[in-house]
Amino acid sequence: MNSRPNLRTRSEPFDVLLSHSHEDAIWVDGLGKRLVEEHRLKVWLDRWVLVPGNSWQQEIEQGFDQAGTCAVCVGARTPDGWFQQEIERALEIQANNKGFRVIPVLLPDASPEIVPKFLSLRTSADFRNGQDSELGFHVLVCGIRGVPVGPWPPLNGFQNVGLQQLERRLGELAKLKRSFGIRDELIEEYQRRLLDQWLEEG
Repeated sequence: MNSRPNLRTRSEPFDVLLSHSHEDAIWVDGLGKRLVEEHRLKVWLDRWVLVPGNSWQQEIEQGFDQAGTCAVCVGARTPDGWFQQEIERALEIQANNKGFRVIPVLLPDASPEIVPKFLSLRTSADFRNGQDSELGFHVLVCGIRGVPVGPWPPLNGFQNVGLQQLERRLGELAKLKRSFGIRDELIEEYQRRLLDQWLEEG
């Protein structure tokens, strides 16, 4: 079975639009997949949703209309060209809709000097130590969902990191079922054990 990251129809909303420079496309693609696989978030990413032959400018504008937040992924280069226009569009939407959040995402090669002044006043998700930064990912997910970051590290297993680990393991289990056709009763038993273990650790 061919599983694509997160293709959506035009009538369905997205949780987040990932805005980025083309130089950072592969890195951002990995981040988008992680948001989908670990948190089931609906991600708008140009290389996933743009239809060949259509006007990509119009489709990006539709993406902004359908997304609840925009994560601006800033790498080594100062944003310019169309990427700069995307940032300005996101901030324009936020000015007219206070519920729309613009989240700076600092990629591994980003420096504070690179982040535009109009983004530096916002809480950022910092991945300068790598894409596996649990804190950076936690901050990003909280921003997309519109919830406080809370203490770090979390106080107990019922906080976000414990839940993230559970969701990741359940997601891996679902992949195994699709790939190898494991019987439902075995999947359910393993799910029960995972939940029991999570509750005990909490």
